Amino acid sequence: MKRKIEISKETILPIIVFVFSVFNILSNLNNISLSILLSIIGIISTILFFRQNNFSTKLIYIWLIAQVIIIEPIFDLSQSSFTLAFALGLGSYSLKINILPLLFLGLIKVIESSNLIGKEINLLEFRQNAISDFLPTKGKISERIDFNENKNWLLIELENQMEYEGTKIGKVLIKNKDAEKSIKLKEKNQIAPLRLVTDESKLVTKELSEFPFIDWIRCE
Repeated sequence: MKRKIEISKETILPIIVFVFSVFNILSNLNNISLSILLSIIGIISTILFFRQNNFSTKLIYIWLIAQVIIIEPIFDLSQSSFTLAFALGLGSYSLKINILPLLFLGLIKVIESSNLIGKEINLLEFRQNAISDFLPTKGKISERIDFNENKNWLLIELENQMEYEGTKIGKVLIKNKDAEKSIKLKEKNQIAPLRLVTDESKLVTKELSEFPFIDWIRCE
């Protein structure tokens, strides 16, 4: 599956990685250095991201972290002007901490979640609850949604509809119980809150309270 090329919260970091990587290569054609290798990694990561390959997350992470430490004149993987550094003189060397890549690390979780779109996920019972009779079940991840300050929820289209208080439910919302982590496929016993989408038109309101919380579930 290929991702549509457009500017959004999900695509902004991969696009930045691609632009600065290409610019760095063009700027150093007459001065071959290790930073060009990192630029190639950046370009590959962007291509993999738009092909929805999960490995893109790791490569983008490497592209960011590799630029944090700069020791002039012997080690500098920074990508052209992708720097916001503080320097410390050490004799004939200069140690720089480039904080700009660190500022973008928060978007890694967004990329992880967006790479799940179109993938199948298993929803399993964590404990007895109102929908236990419908679990386990499968679903397809169709969208990543931010609800105001409560971010990184996944919208799941259920393989089979469930019934709750007389209403047919075809979609649910989940996210990792640990707010610092994203849901990962095939990782056992991840705990997630489950909310029911009783009215799909309310998804545009970005108000999480519109979707009733049922209980915790396991997912993988």
